Parts: sequence; structure tokens; C-alpha cells
Amino acid sequence: MSKIQSLSVVIPAYNEENNLRDSINVIYKYLTKLVGNSFEILIIENGSTDRTADIAKELEIEYTNIKSFSLRTPSYGKAYRYGILQANYDMVTIYPVDLAFSLNFIGRAYQLIEKYPIILGVRFHQKSKIERSPIRVLVSKVHTILVNILFNTRYNDVDCLKAFRTKIGKKLVKYTSAKGPFIEVELVYLIKMTRMKFYEIPVNHIEKGIARHLSYIIRSILKNFIELFKYKFRSVFR
Repeated sequence: MSKIQSLSVVIPAYNEENNLRDSINVIYKYLTKLVGNSFEILIIENGSTDRTADIAKELEIEYTNIKSFSLRTPSYGKAYRYGILQANYDMVTIYPVDLAFSLNFIGRAYQLIEKYPIILGVRFHQKSKIERSPIRVLVSKVHTILVNILFNTRYNDVDCLKAFRTKIGKKLVKYTSAKGPFIEVELVYLIKMTRMKFYEIPVNHIEKGIARHLSYIIRSILKNFIELFKYKFRSVFR
């Protein structure tokens, strides 16, 4: 395997006109300190109804190693998949535009990716710091437990940050189909089925605020759990 010398960071963005420019500037400075100019930031705007797409284009013009893409409909899963497939550098990771996760995940993953082809972030670790509502922490933990029970896995956090050697990431996402965040479960299932070697590292998660109404969050949780059991049922008959 050739030495890992560069990285791609995929940023899904939906209605983020108020945060996008500031967040990209923070990420850009971090990556410059980490690898010099050997990186690209891929902004995947998807179905925004505000100025997110325009701001992404402005950033693309301002910075030579930023690229922006626009998808017609809002879809985190499609943005995740599309972004990884567009990556050109040695390592690829997805990072949220709200900067809720510690940026040093990218640096640590970059240091480890030659030894381990997949790096998984873990929020539920003694070295991790979490500032989220108790109900959301509980839901995330229950979700991980259910995934482990249904698919006979031993992950410590299925919904956290992930980094891949780019060739491996591209192979895995081609077998995903989720339109929403459930793509995270598809990926950990595929990691298990392909017996890919992975390594888990602690990640801080500092949530600045609940961006969605409580009723929306509850509906999303129920939808995700239903999708989980449907996915398990389908996997039994593959």
C-alpha cells in the first residue's frame, strides 16, 4: 500500500447559510496546519432553500482546494455517498458543518489510517467529552446496543465520525442506499460483512443546541428504529 499523504473532507450542507463560511474557515485552517496544501474540502449542498449553494460556490472560487457540489433534494445519505465517491485524495472522512465533533478526530485518523483502513469515532469512551441532552445520549446508546444485538457486532458507537482509506470508502458506499443518517448503520454492517479491519478512537461531541423541534426528533428516532429492523429483516434473506 502506498503511503497516505493527503486527505479529503466531505461536508454535507443543508440550509447552512449562517454557519457554512465560518465553519469552512475553521476546518480549512486546521487542515492547513495538519497537512499543508495536501487536502481538499468537498461541500455537498443538498436541496437547500437558502443561500447555502451560493456561499459554497463563493468558497470554491476563493480557495483552490475547495470544491462544491449541489444535489437537487435534501438527503444526508445521498450527500454522504456522493461526497465519498468524489474524493480524490488518500483518506476520506465526513465532518459535520456545525463543528459539533472534535476536529482532532481528523488528525488522529490521518495518523492511524495506514495501519487501520477504517477509523471509527467513539463518543461513549472514558476519554470523550459529551455535551448533549440526556435523551439524545440515551437514544444513541440504545441505538448502538440494538445494532450490536441484531447484527452480532461489538461497536461502541455506530453513529459517530468515520474515516476510510479512500478506495475502501468508495467500495463500501456503493453498497449503501439510505437517503438519511441510516447510512451510518449500513456502513458498520458492511464493515462487519467484509471483515474489514478497523480501529475506534474517542471523540468529543459538544452540541451547541437542539436544531430541531422535539416532535421532529421523536419522529426521526422512531423512523430510524423502524428502518433498523427492516434492514435486519432484509439482511436475513440476502
